[in-house]
Parts: sequence; structure tokens; C-alpha cells
Amino acid sequence: MLLAVAVASVLWSRAARADDEDPYAEDRASAARSEAEEAFARGESARRAGRWDEAAVSYRSAWEADPRPEFAGELGLSELALGRFRDAAEHLRASLLDPESLAPAARRRFSEGLRRAEREVAPATIAVSRPEAEVFIDGRRIGRGQANYFVYVEPGRHEARGRLEGYADGVSPFEARRGLEAMIGLHLEPKPPPALAPRAPVPAAAAPSPPQSPSPRDPAPDRGPAAGTVLRVSGLAVASAGVALGTGFALAAAARGDKAEAQANAIHRRGGLAACVYPEHADACAALADRKRARDTLETAAWASFMGAGVVGAVAISSFWWAPAPRASAVHPVPFATVEGGGVLLAGVW
Repeated sequence: MLLAVAVASVLWSRAARADDEDPYAEDRASAARSEAEEAFARGESARRAGRWDEAAVSYRSAWEADPRPEFAGELGLSELALGRFRDAAEHLRASLLDPESLAPAARRRFSEGLRRAEREVAPATIAVSRPEAEVFIDGRRIGRGQANYFVYVEPGRHEARGRLEGYADGVSPFEARRGLEAMIGLHLEPKPPPALAPRAPVPAAAAPSPPQSPSPRDPAPDRGPAAGTVLRVSGLAVASAGVALGTGFALAAAARGDKAEAQANAIHRRGGLAACVYPEHADACAALADRKRARDTLETAAWASFMGAGVVGAVAISSFWWAPAPRASAVHPVPFATVEGGGVLLAGVW
């Protein structure tokens, strides 16, 4: 009896595992690879014939079916030939995130293509105070769930926006210049709770007495917050925004630094510690130098944000000693800050 129960238990466990597994997952993956290979072959044929529009469509189909680095690189080169510089830069950069997976000739072609595309666009780093926010540039969704993003944009005026339920949108207009990296900070503030409807007045039991003229000795009505209140609220709000942006830039710098270290180790494994003096490693070393410069720029922005926040916060706190004492008044600060400037919008009655 016990043996029968044990055998039944084992058979039931195996059946449950079989139900959990998808018996067709491997077939679907194989079909996707086959579809990607066919689309890539069509793209290669169109590229050799100079039909760049057709090549780009086929390479995109291959990349979406199977996101291999070589598919992204060929798609980027097709977009470069068509003058779609922003898309070309994004796909060529994606192809070079894992350079070891590419053949040396393909790596050189994609690196050179990325340099040509980057001369026509502007790279941008976006730091977000709330990583769970959804990020957009000019209405185009960039992503969500990250503290920072690296993208390419066309030269000119743009608007970065962060959206999160329960928070006011973080908005930062910026000017993108060809070949120069823009750094944008998005600071999201919680929305104030909804105002309660005023209660209906209770009727008086007796007629009110006639109003009395105010005595000359009566204090004047409160006209709003004192200078100390305005200074303290605005200063502390700007300081908090600076700390949030500095944290975002510091995280972005750390991520760039980790990638630069991994890339340097890969170069040294291939050519030794002096690999960068040899021509065959010139492309990889140039890309490494660019990544290190981006890391240094982000670190500088982070320190500037932290130092600015510290100075503003110190001035705000010191105002308790030298500024007028605050009065009881409702002041609603709405801070905003970017790497190009910052401030606070104060809502209240003055």
C-alpha cells in the first residue's frame, strides 16, 4: 500500500512538472531563429544591390526576431546610408555593447559607422529622481525602471519628461548640440493631497452684533510668510532637488565606470597592457576613451549637484539666526532643478 502511494506521488510530481513546462518553447525559439536568418539573408541581398530601404526593413525584422549584435549593426549601417542618424547611432551602439561577440571585421565596420553617426547627433544622459517613473523625450517613450538613460537625439530643442502615478510630471527642456553630450535631470515631486470641501456654515441662534471697527492698537492682518520662511522653504527644496539629481548622476557615472573597466580588461586580455599602442586595437581603445570621458563628465555633474545643494542648504539653515522669524502661513513649495539651473515655485498668499 505504501509503495503504491509513493509511486503515485512520483508520477503526479512528474506530471505537474510537465504541465508547468512549455513543450513548444523550444520549437518557437527555433522558428524565431529561422525567421531571423531568412530576414537577414534578404537584408544582405538588398544591401549588396544598394536597396537600402529594403535592407533596413529586412534587418529590422531579423533583429526583432532575434536581437543579435550583428543584426543590430547591419540595421544601423543601413539607417546611416539612409540619413537616419539617430536610429543608426542607437542600433550601432547596441551592436557594440558586447564587442567580443562580433568578428573583428564587423566590429571595425560598426565602430566606424557609429563614429560617423555620432557626428550628426547629440548624445544625452537623463537622470531621474524616481527610477520607477516612465521617461519620454518629445513624446517618444524611452523606458522606465532605471535611474539613468543614455540616448541620442537630433540637434535642436527638446523636452524630457518623467511621469509617475501620484507625482507631478518632471519636465526639463534642453538644447542638444551636435557632437556634445547633454545631461538632463528630472525631479518628480509628490502631488499635494486633494483639498477638502469646506463645511456648510451653521446658522447662528441669534442675530450677530454689528461689526466693530478695528482698534488702532489691533495688529495688522497677516499678509503672508516672512522673508525667513520664503528663504528657508525655497532653499531646502532646491537643496533636496540637488541631492536627488546628484545621486542620479553618481549612479550613471558608476555604471559607465563599470562598463569602462570591463572593456579595458577585454582589451588587455587580447593585446596585453600596452594594447592601445597597436593599430589593431585603435577602435576599441578610442571607444574606451570616449566611455571614460563620459564617466568623468557625469562624476563632475554629480559633485557639482552635491556641492550646490550643500551651499544652498547651509544658507537656508543659517537663516534661522539672521532672517526674520517665520509666521504661521501656508506655503507650498514646488522645486525644480536640472543640470542647467534650478529653483522653487512658491504657492501661497503674500
